[in-house]
Amino acid sequence: MRKLILLSVLAVALASCSNVGKYKDAIESLSSDWESTTSQVTAVVDQINQAQAQAKSALEGMNPSEEVVAAFTDEQKTKLASLKQAVQGQMSDLGALSQQAFEFVSKWQEEGQKLTALKDGLASGKLPGDVQATIDSLKGLIGTAKENATTWAGKVESAQTTVASATQSYNSLVGGMAQ
Repeated sequence: MRKLILLSVLAVALASCSNVGKYKDAIESLSSDWESTTSQVTAVVDQINQAQAQAKSALEGMNPSEEVVAAFTDEQKTKLASLKQAVQGQMSDLGALSQQAFEFVSKWQEEGQKLTALKDGLASGKLPGDVQATIDSLKGLIGTAKENATTWAGKVESAQTTVASATQSYNSLVGGMAQ
């Protein structure tokens, strides 16, 4: 009977080791993908923050002196208002984008705890819960993160282009006049 119990314990131990070994490559690959995607998302979030600062600075710079505004024609005043409105619109869009990114990053960090549990389980030889389902879920989130980063980068580029164009138009508008 003792031999049977000993063999059973040994069989369970070997089965759990092979279970850990079975997922080792998948967890290590997932961890590597997670780190590179984290860098990609972080870089785009930084771009969003920089674009917001640039838009704010551009809008603050669109304040000609009262003398300059008094010398404007009605058409020039309308143009100035339009340029400011364009930059304010981009600031609003970037604010919404920043909020969306913040919410995603919070989810990303929460889900990252599952990856940490997998890596810890791999190191200790005891994997938690349904390993394959967790791996699949995290891989799906990596795909979503990459899509988000690409989409966000495109929106940031578009906003920066609009702000740069509005700034250039503003400079042309007030170019010959003293501020």
